[in-house]
Amino acid sequence: MKQPLKQVHFYRRALAAGRAQGFEFDDGLCLHLTGDEGGAYFASFDTADPDGTYHRLVVDGDFDGAKLEVIAAVSPADAAPGVENFSAFLASDAPAAEKMAAMMLLPHVRAVNQPDILLHQLEGRWVFLCVCALRQDAASCTLRGLRLEFPRYSFTRYFPEIYQAGDFFTRYLAVFQSLYLDLEKQVDDVPLALDYESADAEQLAALASWLGLDTAGGIFGPEQLRQLIRDSRLYQGGKGTRAALESIVELACGVRPRIVEYFQWSGRPMSAARRRLYESLYGEDGDSFCVLLDLTQRRQPLPVTEAQLDGLIDAYSMLGIRHKLVFLRRCSYTDTHCYLGVNSCLSTPETASVDGVRLGGYFTVG
Repeated sequence: MKQPLKQVHFYRRALAAGRAQGFEFDDGLCLHLTGDEGGAYFASFDTADPDGTYHRLVVDGDFDGAKLEVIAAVSPADAAPGVENFSAFLASDAPAAEKMAAMMLLPHVRAVNQPDILLHQLEGRWVFLCVCALRQDAASCTLRGLRLEFPRYSFTRYFPEIYQAGDFFTRYLAVFQSLYLDLEKQVDDVPLALDYESADAEQLAALASWLGLDTAGGIFGPEQLRQLIRDSRLYQGGKGTRAALESIVELACGVRPRIVEYFQWSGRPMSAARRRLYESLYGEDGDSFCVLLDLTQRRQPLPVTEAQLDGLIDAYSMLGIRHKLVFLRRCSYTDTHCYLGVNSCLSTPETASVDGVRLGGYFTVG
């Protein structure tokens, strides 16, 4: 059954449009109680319906450490006794207690420690909302958002007329009606939950696991997960290939790697000493390869640790294959080999003197 309810959601940016006192927003635009004694949140909404009725108000949050007080008031206009522009008054810096007292002069519903409130007795074009949290202990309190449902709606309309006369049966049935409508909303929102372009970070991780994508212990952020899902044919279908490994390493750390495999150098003519050197650098046999990351142009540290990157490479490599991970950085220490022309190369190390200064037997060559 499809309910004819309209809904107004006060979440994130819509929540930020209200007035919070004693609350502060986090990065996800949720409100956290910061006041020593408590805090209050005020919002207003114009339904544009002079004969507007209301069904219920749902408060989404965690209030285990506070006393929750919710007030929903209505008015035919944006006004209250003694206040002409009431929505502006609620958005002002006036004390929260003064705003709540003004709301109580209007037709209202007040509830304590009840996040799901019926508003069947309210009628009016404008609705004004207040969520007040009074701290009772040191526990943290969070307000994620509000959901206002209108117009008035009851399942008693599907019952014989005798059941529609009294208010008791309406309120009794509202308990089961709320459970049913919430479940129906979850079913309606399933397509949104499966849309990786709009899903939140928690749902993205679930979608990636459903698709069998290896997220390497959760090192990827939301945008990286969206790319993983979008290009799952490469990252999952091509898992174990060179192309997939290069792409996943670049996705994790922002640097395109260079992969050196055994067959790329083993067939070249070289001395035994040179072969031993190459084996120590790139791998001893065909079951090993080397991943080179050129960090010479990068000023910021990598967003992942070396251990996480090793685990990611293992996850996207063929079973039983070993790898070496080498970071290329600019330095002044010269060695007997070079990677991609980044480090200097001295084929025969010798003792040298630069202006008569010797640093522990090593010299800095500019």
